[in-house]
Amino acid sequence: MGEEEMSKQEEHDDSDEDLMRKLMLTLIYPGKLAPDKSDENYAQRAFEELIEIIKDEPNLFLPHLKELFQYIYLILDKPEFEEKTKFLAKELMELLLLHYRYEGPVVIETGKFLSRIFAMLTAIDDDPDWDGNDNFDDDSRVYIQGVKRLARFAPVIGGQYILEKFCLLIDWHYFSQQWQSRHAAVISHSIISNNCPKGSIDNLELLVELPIKAAEDTHFRVRWAAINAIEEFSNDLKPEFQLQYYQQVLPALSKALNLSMHPCIQVQAASSLFYFSKHCTSDQLTPYMDEIVHNLLRCIQKGNHLLEEEALTAAASLASSAEDWFQEHYRNVMPYLRVVMMKAAAESDSILLLKSLECITLVGVAIGKEKFSDYIQMVVQLLISLQESELKIEDLMRNQVLLAWGRLCKCLGQDFQPYLGVAVPYLLQSAQLQSRGTSLNQSESENSFRSTRSLNLEDERTESKNKVLKEKAKACKMLCLCATELKEGFDLWIDEVAHTLVPLINFDLYEEVREVSVLALPPLLKSYKAAKEKGYVEGYQELPFEKLCAFIVTALVEALHKEPLMEIQVTILEAIKECMEVSGPTLNTDQIKRFLDIIIKIIIATSTLSESEVENKHMEHFHNKAFDCFVTFTEAYKASLSQFLDQLLSCMSYMWKSGKSLEERRTALRIFTDVTEKCQEEALKYYNGKLKFLFDACYKRNPELQQIVAQGIGVIALLGGSAFKSHMRNALAGLNSIMLSPETMRPEYLPAHDAAISALGKICLHHHENLHEVMVFGIWLSHLPILNDLYQARIVHDQLCSLVEKFREKLTQDNSHLSKIFAVFAEILLSDHKLASEETVNRVIQQVRHFQSNLPPETWASIISSLVPSQAKLLLLKLST
Repeated sequence: MGEEEMSKQEEHDDSDEDLMRKLMLTLIYPGKLAPDKSDENYAQRAFEELIEIIKDEPNLFLPHLKELFQYIYLILDKPEFEEKTKFLAKELMELLLLHYRYEGPVVIETGKFLSRIFAMLTAIDDDPDWDGNDNFDDDSRVYIQGVKRLARFAPVIGGQYILEKFCLLIDWHYFSQQWQSRHAAVISHSIISNNCPKGSIDNLELLVELPIKAAEDTHFRVRWAAINAIEEFSNDLKPEFQLQYYQQVLPALSKALNLSMHPCIQVQAASSLFYFSKHCTSDQLTPYMDEIVHNLLRCIQKGNHLLEEEALTAAASLASSAEDWFQEHYRNVMPYLRVVMMKAAAESDSILLLKSLECITLVGVAIGKEKFSDYIQMVVQLLISLQESELKIEDLMRNQVLLAWGRLCKCLGQDFQPYLGVAVPYLLQSAQLQSRGTSLNQSESENSFRSTRSLNLEDERTESKNKVLKEKAKACKMLCLCATELKEGFDLWIDEVAHTLVPLINFDLYEEVREVSVLALPPLLKSYKAAKEKGYVEGYQELPFEKLCAFIVTALVEALHKEPLMEIQVTILEAIKECMEVSGPTLNTDQIKRFLDIIIKIIIATSTLSESEVENKHMEHFHNKAFDCFVTFTEAYKASLSQFLDQLLSCMSYMWKSGKSLEERRTALRIFTDVTEKCQEEALKYYNGKLKFLFDACYKRNPELQQIVAQGIGVIALLGGSAFKSHMRNALAGLNSIMLSPETMRPEYLPAHDAAISALGKICLHHHENLHEVMVFGIWLSHLPILNDLYQARIVHDQLCSLVEKFREKLTQDNSHLSKIFAVFAEILLSDHKLASEETVNRVIQQVRHFQSNLPPETWASIISSLVPSQAKLLLLKLST
């Protein structure tokens, strides 16, 4: 750097430093902080400047870190400052922590900051009557601010960073004599679990082991916090937390269920048990089930109302996760559940009735219809009475009734048919609910600042609409479940259900309604097909099977065209694929053209993947689903594909253009292969003159691309018939280029080499009546045996047997190739069925015996002597057995 440049750089550095001094002077006053309101306004502007500078020139802050942290602490700790000032201070601290996390001064200041937070978390009173509810009063304001502050900064500092760098601070609180300090430590781990990404905690034991031990703490508030932390871990760290710590957690929760002197702990233990057991396996739960269920039943019998409800919820979760245990012990459980449910019904206790109905039906699914048979009529009668009571939209019991019918269907299977006449109309009624908009009328929305009453009214309408949408989704899901479970037994309801679900696949108000409606259609068609095959549906269905299939597939195709979200499009593609597998060729020509137009547009659009790696994976998944759907179409409509070669070829040609990725070209080849397999010579005639792209790619020095094109040439050689003759010269030249390439024996090129040999074998086998027509057979034979790609090896070595059989007479007359053939045969036999199937091995032995019998003795002796000793010995051994 010259003197002039150095001088300019020094001036720039001086100006930056001068700017920092001015900003720091604006922030920090001698001995006091922002003396009046006007000074605070200046401080806000300075904060804004600092935030912008740190994004561009973060190194400027290094000499001033301590002062900045001290100033931020002062702002955050004094209530008289404006919220804007505090917000800017927090934003500045986040940037400092992100940029300077590992700088010595920042590590020290971060420790001080966390110490301040822990001090705030200890600011709770010792209230012996505390009931587990977070009803914090004004005295708890400091504690609440501490919770909020750690929740905001833990992700910025980093959960793993906090647990490792400041373990001494955390341990000091865990082992303090003051219960408030131990409580603060447990709460801090809950906050870190809840606010830091799951993948950011590498060492799970740092986060969870001390809170689990705190479940035995001597103070009930600490025990409650520890059991609540287990609930947080169960949700945030599933299923790894369950897998690693079930042996510690389950006994701790079971013990907590017995703490009758502290009902709040019992309630929290039941709640944590529900969340923990949801992601446990039966094997994990079974050793503890006797004790846990015994304690839950005591809670149901003798606990307060809230405990009774939570215990029922936990029991329901255990029934779903530990079905094996309930098979053996249901007789001890069901009488309690029956009494609770009947008592709740008699007393019109809606919440307890909802919980008990959920629990008893989940137990029914777990134990099966034979053991649940004594309780079925009781549950059905209750469901009927609830339906007749005309529950209001806002009543939570409506959804529980829907779910209960679904569980009964899953439990009873075909034995659920007698109840369809009661259950399905109710499900359809919910699925057909109309969702009203939430906009206010003109008089209510004339002013941009609406009254509180108007806002409350809109909130109520929005909440009501959301409840309707959730109910519609659950009803559709239960209809799907009924069709799946009952199959042909669902035949009477197919028309009505189809006409209810199909309009919902374009439902634009709630994604889940669309998704479950789409998912329900393939089981519905499968149900119709099963009923049709058994003769159940003749004479009373409005739509014949073929028309219903076309109706559903066409609706799905149109929905695919309209939906903007990739997630729902993937679901629709899967549904179309399943429906086509069931329906077969039911679309007419116009419908097929429409399907191809949409699906090919998707394949082309998704062939250019996004630059983002995450988006790439989603896009690739979407792309593959679209192609799988397309392949299913080609299989279902193979008799009609020749009518649509224009569309098919346009898709393939686009994806093979110069510059396209290997994955796109691989997909294009898959399309080409499928269409060629279905249309064979007709397709190849249509491609005539348009296959140059395939042969040109043989000369590209890219092993994956060469493998793809070699496979493609093999397809047209196998299926192209006489139309392949005009492409023979180009195909042979291209394959020869791959096989004789200087790189051909490098590991990455071996798959292309083997694919080219396989394709050349197909040409020899299917397009030469005379081995001497071209010098192909000898070239092909010289590359045998294949030892790398065992799949291709089996194909090629079977080709060799077929060629030897085809040209046996000529080979006997002109024995120039026999020594090489016998050497390959010997390698096949030495491989112990790795290089060939058992059938091919038997063919090899039979052909060797034929030549032994038909060749002159001196020729036979000459061939055997040309082999290496191990090969000759093995052949002679095989001939003698």
